[in-house]
Amino acid sequence: MKNCSVINLLQKCFCILLIGWGAACTANAATARSAKACVWHGLTIGRGGVLEKDGRPYCGIGVNFVGALRRLLVNRDDPSVRRDFNELEASHIPFVRFPALAAWGTPARCRAYLQRVYQSNPRRYFQAMDTLCAIANKCHVGLIPSLFFTPFWPNDLAHESGLAVWNDSQSRTYRIWTQYVTRMIKRYEHNPAIWGWEFGNELNLRMDLPGVKPRFSGSKRPPDYTHAEMWKLYARFVHLVRQYDPYHIVEAGNSRPRDSSWHNMMDHTWKKDTPSQWAYMLQRDNAAFDMICVHEYRAEAPASILRVGAMAVRWHKPVFVGEFGVPGPAVTSRQLFSALLSSILKARVPLAAVWAFDERHQTVGDHDYSITPSNNRSFMLKAIERANMQLRHDSHSSRWSPGAVLVPGSPN
Repeated sequence: MKNCSVINLLQKCFCILLIGWGAACTANAATARSAKACVWHGLTIGRGGVLEKDGRPYCGIGVNFVGALRRLLVNRDDPSVRRDFNELEASHIPFVRFPALAAWGTPARCRAYLQRVYQSNPRRYFQAMDTLCAIANKCHVGLIPSLFFTPFWPNDLAHESGLAVWNDSQSRTYRIWTQYVTRMIKRYEHNPAIWGWEFGNELNLRMDLPGVKPRFSGSKRPPDYTHAEMWKLYARFVHLVRQYDPYHIVEAGNSRPRDSSWHNMMDHTWKKDTPSQWAYMLQRDNAAFDMICVHEYRAEAPASILRVGAMAVRWHKPVFVGEFGVPGPAVTSRQLFSALLSSILKARVPLAAVWAFDERHQTVGDHDYSITPSNNRSFMLKAIERANMQLRHDSHSSRWSPGAVLVPGSPN
């Protein structure tokens, strides 16, 4: 009887082990299936702060395409969008930065537009976004949507002013912007067309402006348009994105800081910042994000790009020159444009986007930034195509290591 009891006990133990092993195998298989299903595409940050795509260091120059989604919101079958993406593919342009939702004009006009294309019919909005992703995927062009390109559209819809309401979980503005971000990320996080996420466009240029009272959302600039409030919002935005998307790059869309940015914030003057003060603002404006983002246009832009690239190496963050460009025809713009491209290559800037592709609202004289394959600025597309070939060749190293680097210490 004892032998039978021992045998029965051993059999039970064996059965328990077998069941446990089977459960473990099932769990492992489910995990494997889940991991296989959650394939990530686009850009991410690898070890040492290197920009990567598909597990390898990445460098590329794309375009800003303001009308990419805007035209589809007006007419979902607009053939010009497909035509333009075909032309981008033919020019080997790797990605597009574009406004995901933007409105210009008076607050009342902005509200009317936003209510028509998004608030009253979000299904229509996301159908247009679905169409854009499908076109981009077909043409092998990545997308970096700037979610708040005109940053105060949630204020317009909420009939609230100020930046503090963005950080107030009880405000209508907060509910609008967090709901929008959540919808966008959850819907498109695994879409191969998406390469990364941008907060908005040049919000840092609107903060702490002494003696300047521009109009925001129908009211004079409230006192809460400060860098401190903006930095808080940036951290909140990144935290929300990371709840759903741990992979893609998240960047600010900032311009380079104003030359008086630190003094604007600290003593409300327009005194020019010291190099270390300016560097502090550059680093702090982008602290919540994966990349150091700047926009560069001036004659001094080539030197500025080299300077920013040197700082970013010390901060272990890649640089995104989210906008760069020169207006006017080839006879007046070719030299500076060539210098801009050369500085991007020399600084090993891994990501940059020229302003702007087929921009129908900027086509006059000194304000002509529009670039198409057939206009008098088409040489820029050809130059970018050559630069992309060189960047792909050099993409084993996506950062530049200069001999001397400006280290931003405590502002002085």
